[in-house]
Amino acid sequence: MHKVRSLIAGVLLLQAGAAFAQSNEFATGNMHFDAKDMDTNGDHMITREEMVAYAEKQWDMMAQGKDTMPIAAAAKDFATGGVNFKARTIDTDHDGTISKAEFVAYAGKKFDSMNKTDNMVSVADMARAISRGNTMSPH
Repeated sequence: MHKVRSLIAGVLLLQAGAAFAQSNEFATGNMHFDAKDMDTNGDHMITREEMVAYAEKQWDMMAQGKDTMPIAAAAKDFATGGVNFKARTIDTDHDGTISKAEFVAYAGKKFDSMNKTDNMVSVADMARAISRGNTMSPH
């Protein structure tokens, strides 16, 4: 009986390790933040639509086809990408993961909270607001 319990415990540990390794596949450093890249029309101003489109593009690079990603993996990608986003804040349903909808909604809220001129944010202001090391509120 002791051998069976040991075998079951070993199998469970292997499965847990495989699940952990699988969840870390997201943390590949695929996010790269550059406010200039958001400015798709080159007018040095960013609209909400440009920011949301950029967030969708970043999500696709980070998630690599997955529907959600673990908070820890997202936090790592934000850090390596130079983005001042708080992964736990993005997880609005508190399930330990971030979905594309949550990520894009967070980007939109971030834009909405910023000072704007004609409903746009300058590239320089966006860089200051989103770049890591900034002390602005995440909302």
